[in-house]
Amino acid sequence: MYSFVTALVFAGAYKLAEYETTDWIKEQLVDEEAAFLAIYEDQGLDGVIEGLTKYGAFNFEDHRIYLLLDANGQRIVGNVDTIGRTAKADYVDASAIGFSGHNENEAFGYILRSVNLGENTLVLGTSTYFLLELLEGFGGGLIIGFVVVIMVGSGVGIAVGRRTETRLRQVSGTLERVAKGDLGARVSLHHNDADDLARLSREINSTISQLEKMVESQNQITADIAHDLRTPMQRLRQRLEAIGQSEELADHLSGQVYQAIEAADDLIETFHALLRISQIEAGAQRESFREVDLTAVLSRIEDAYSAVAEENNQTLVFTGGAAPHTVLGDQQLLTQMVANVVENALRHCPSKAHVEMSLLSTSDHTTFTVCDNGPGIPERDREKVFRRFYRVEKSRTTSGNGLGFSLVKAIADLHCAKVALSDNQPGLKVTVLFSK
Repeated sequence: MYSFVTALVFAGAYKLAEYETTDWIKEQLVDEEAAFLAIYEDQGLDGVIEGLTKYGAFNFEDHRIYLLLDANGQRIVGNVDTIGRTAKADYVDASAIGFSGHNENEAFGYILRSVNLGENTLVLGTSTYFLLELLEGFGGGLIIGFVVVIMVGSGVGIAVGRRTETRLRQVSGTLERVAKGDLGARVSLHHNDADDLARLSREINSTISQLEKMVESQNQITADIAHDLRTPMQRLRQRLEAIGQSEELADHLSGQVYQAIEAADDLIETFHALLRISQIEAGAQRESFREVDLTAVLSRIEDAYSAVAEENNQTLVFTGGAAPHTVLGDQQLLTQMVANVVENALRHCPSKAHVEMSLLSTSDHTTFTVCDNGPGIPERDREKVFRRFYRVEKSRTTSGNGLGFSLVKAIADLHCAKVALSDNQPGLKVTVLFSK
């Protein structure tokens, strides 16, 4: 498009130059015509013939032609014998001119004007030689200029395009980091940037700053509420425990006291989970990320929960082998994430259920998977279970606070991993995909 517009402009400039030059030549002929008419009126035909003689003396390579004809169209005087011109035509080919001797002019044609001097007719002409030479030089200059403009314009366009593409990649990368939870990301800017993209980048940075403040405020409120309620709940538990150990407590009240202690423990555990999620979503742990061997993590989880599985007449196995599968992250959080997934499977699967952990690494990803053959989670609820306190209808009778998968999702997001739930036919398959 740029080349087309540039070519159109240059072509327009060429046509304008051609028009203006041709018009200038015609104006010169009009002036000469008027001059000979004035000579005729003042000095008669003899004065015109004398003037034409002087006129023809200043002639370069037959650039100028003149022919004075009488009333019968016969030549009176002129530097050409005939002009094969149709009536009123203002241009003729050079081949239509009858020259007296050899024609030195390289022009293709002549621009003509004629004036009546009484019964006589004077025809004046100027060759297009100099016009064509001028247009040839001008056209060559335009072609060179066009090539230079295209080359310079293309170079500048490529440079500006690459700079714009780089800045757009920065904007896209920043938004991607924000989408992954890094609210400290900002689009880099220079002080002298004042174009539309710079203004857009400043608006994006301002929006991210406001979003960061809102999230920090929300996380702080959640943490404050959990922290403030956890302390009185711990005190309440201690008092209930003291009452339960009292010898004066009636036997029929002892069971109710210990039920109240269990309820207090559940609440305290919920507050701990909320605080943990808030801390993880704040992203502070990223600074302490190290290479973590998931094989070792899953082996420890297998050792820790195999006894629990056996008590419930279930089996828990890790089929990943001994080969290391490393990811960049926080070992404690990754251990907690795996433990939450395994605990969820053991808690909701019936007796004789089989729970299997596995690892798979490729050049681009490391995948952690937990599969069971329990009741599974309906497809309509698989995304909802990542919400805080959301519990599937059939699991409301089991223990839990509805924060297990919320914590798993928070830890996965912190590690830029993708967690997904799918049907294991039967049972549930939990997949966590880590990018390398």
